[in-house]
Amino acid sequence: MGPGEAKSPTFVASLYPGKAEPIPLEFAQAVQAAESALGMPVWLLVHGSQNPFEDIDEPIIQLFRGARKELPVDTGVALLIDSPGGQARTAYQLGSFLRRRCGHYVALVPYNAKSAATLLALGAKEIIIGDFGELGPLDVQVEDPDREEVGSALNEVSALERLNAVSLESIDKVMMFLLARTGKRIETLLPHITRFVAETMRPLYEKIDTVHYTQTSRVLKIAEEYAVRLLLPYRSGREAASIARHLIEHYPAHDYVIDREEAMANDLPVVPPNADLAAAFDAMFPFLESGLTAIGRIEELP
Repeated sequence: MGPGEAKSPTFVASLYPGKAEPIPLEFAQAVQAAESALGMPVWLLVHGSQNPFEDIDEPIIQLFRGARKELPVDTGVALLIDSPGGQARTAYQLGSFLRRRCGHYVALVPYNAKSAATLLALGAKEIIIGDFGELGPLDVQVEDPDREEVGSALNEVSALERLNAVSLESIDKVMMFLLARTGKRIETLLPHITRFVAETMRPLYEKIDTVHYTQTSRVLKIAEEYAVRLLLPYRSGREAASIARHLIEHYPAHDYVIDREEAMANDLPVVPPNADLAAAFDAMFPFLESGLTAIGRIEELP
């Protein structure tokens, strides 16, 4: 820096990584621009991989719990979310805490708020999704000990539902075939047909682990109930339940893109950013895409 040149300001994220690692200047300025566009403070829940806070889990709650006195009281706060997800329980705890402390919160989604991060966004009074922002389904991920991999809890539940549907379709098809071929009455044929279909489908049904199926069903039910409770202040019970079930059951893959238009079609409180906020989102995007981690408020070092 030459004589007379102004020193560039240095910004940090208050909770993580803190003073140990400054935040890129352009990103910090974009967050400040978002605060000006919204007229409210912006807190960050931005976490990439390869760090202690790569998921929404207990350490995240501990960070926000320790900073609760710094959060505004009953005046609202904006939460900038960029996260692959984590634990449904923790997302629910954080959303409930922000509402108790701040009165309400607005969720900002410039890029990705997937899985448990989507659940967290459901508790917001308003969800502002950028042009490239996306939410995701709430089909909770569980470990499959046999395959030694993580998969959707919906896989096993959907498999049983599909087997039931195939069984009923098979009864219909065989019934129509035999009615045409034999001329016998339905009540005469039905016991034979059901026995035939049951024996045909038995090997597939026997592959289902009843205990594991019950466990995965319970996991999905827990996520659904958390979603309903986060939605309830802004939706009726019936509307909240319908939205939660749709987000759990409707989408074919866990990484399915729920963009702004899709989220609005699901009756979520989603709006596009205004011009100033959209510009701030665009400025943030390269840093979010690269896996930046920043949690807390943006602060300028003296």
